[in-house]
Amino acid sequence: MIRLFLILTFITTTLSAQNTELDKAAAAMSNMEASFTHRFTAKGFKTSQTESGSVVFGALPKMRWSYTAPEKKLFVFDGTQSWFYIPADNQVTLGHVSDARKGELPFLLLGDPAARDKHFVVKQQNRGGSVITTLQPRNARALVRNVVLSITPSTHLISRIEYTDREGNRTSFDFSGYHRRAAPAELFRFDAPAGVQVVRAD
Repeated sequence: MIRLFLILTFITTTLSAQNTELDKAAAAMSNMEASFTHRFTAKGFKTSQTESGSVVFGALPKMRWSYTAPEKKLFVFDGTQSWFYIPADNQVTLGHVSDARKGELPFLLLGDPAARDKHFVVKQQNRGGSVITTLQPRNARALVRNVVLSITPSTHLISRIEYTDREGNRTSFDFSGYHRRAAPAELFRFDAPAGVQVVRAD
């Protein structure tokens, strides 16, 4: 479950310029759908576990992640509650993300400059045609050590997110094929099918 929350993780100039680029990304990604490739590399290993699927972004932090390979999974977040559904397990895990927990999840703060600056040190630089934004947690005990976002300046869309957690594991998400997608509020909630067990994580 921690890895799923860290999904929402998810994202050097003046501070105002840093916030402007991140806020532009948050606005650009709202009501968009993209394909993603998710790679997880455990500390001490060279081989990565790879998964893929598509994600729909509402007004951030609303998100709906649909994994299609190698296993079908669904992760839905409405801004406060999360649902993690694995059809093969016939189970959905219902969670609640508190304001304190959001401080450990950069993606949830992408569109909230005040909260973002409270919890992270933000640095930005141009590199290889991308805007590279680094978020460093102010709390040394945070779940992540650092987060690096690659943003395409012409579209303000995030092309890659990568981070290392406090255990030394590495995670990355590569996004492609962005396109407009209707994202009504009901898309970011989940009703468990009949017979599916609901487990509360909080």
